[in-house]
Amino acid sequence: MTEIDRRPTRLSAIVSLGAAAVAALAAILTASIGGVFAGVGIVALAPGLVVGSRRLVHVGGVVLAAGMVLAGATGGGGAAELFMLVGTAATVVAWDVGQNAVGLGEQLGQEAETTRAELAHLGATLVVGAVTVGVAYGLYQVAGSGQPLPALVMLLVAALALTTALRQK
Repeated sequence: MTEIDRRPTRLSAIVSLGAAAVAALAAILTASIGGVFAGVGIVALAPGLVVGSRRLVHVGGVVLAAGMVLAGATGGGGAAELFMLVGTAATVVAWDVGQNAVGLGEQLGQEAETTRAELAHLGATLVVGAVTVGVAYGLYQVAGSGQPLPALVMLLVAALALTTALRQK
């Protein structure tokens, strides 16, 4: 009898790292110091997705989010708001899908057929993220004239806090 490999599932791990890269790119395009923090977040996230550590995946997500907040607080430019929204949504996707990869690996093993479950989870996460980004950007455009960028950053922090609270068991 062979032992079950309890490492994270590959598809979700790859998607999580891809989303983290999108978040880092958005942070770099907003402010380079935020990109540095986001890069550190990827460095923390990647080992967690290899060995199956929820703690490292969580730390990676928090550092990615800190990079987005720092980029928003120090950056600016023509499309900074949109970069912040996309980067924050990508951060949540990286964290959520990474946690799902670890959970599926723990429960079913890395070699189990989990593609359908992973795609369903990813689809739901992307829909929630797209709706959140759309609503936030729409509100910003309607009510944001003359509003400072930190107000948008605080909205994003609130969205992250809500997401974290909803994930608590």
